[in-house]
Amino acid sequence: MKISWKHAFYVGGFLAGLCGVLGLVIAGGNLLTRDTIAKNKIQKEISSLKKVYGENADYGEAIELSEPQYASLKKYWTVSVNNEVVGRVYSTTNTNSYGTVSLLVGINLDLSYGNVITLENTESYATTLQEEYLDKVGAAEDKEYALTQVKCGATSGAKMCREMIESAKQHYEGGKNG
Repeated sequence: MKISWKHAFYVGGFLAGLCGVLGLVIAGGNLLTRDTIAKNKIQKEISSLKKVYGENADYGEAIELSEPQYASLKKYWTVSVNNEVVGRVYSTTNTNSYGTVSLLVGINLDLSYGNVITLENTESYATTLQEEYLDKVGAAEDKEYALTQVKCGATSGAKMCREMIESAKQHYEGGKNG
């Protein structure tokens, strides 16, 4: 069976047109849902704040960050309990070749680590990273020790998370007395 160039051109044109129409449908769907997705992300961040220091904590206004040396830090909230400052919560996001991780990191007034809450984890080893690193660091009594000693199969993701958490502490330490 010999295929004519007209038939091949027709099939190619049909497939190109179909791809164009489907591309427009996807773009339209993105335009319609973009605002809702952004609102849901913000709402998740706000509701997750209460998990860092608890329901009784008061979270000040978010302060946006854009310092190049702290590129993964997006913003922070000063936290107080009974009108006394107890620390900060940092929103931090970073991406590597395996995906993106977003965390809320609590840093106590004495510069010890508080709770770490995962907002987003799209790493290819997301479950391993969550269960074998982030959950173990979060449950550890000595988080400073756990950050460096807990090992998991998602080494690149764990290293990235450790750097994000340590970056939050360094930022707080650098601005605490200034």
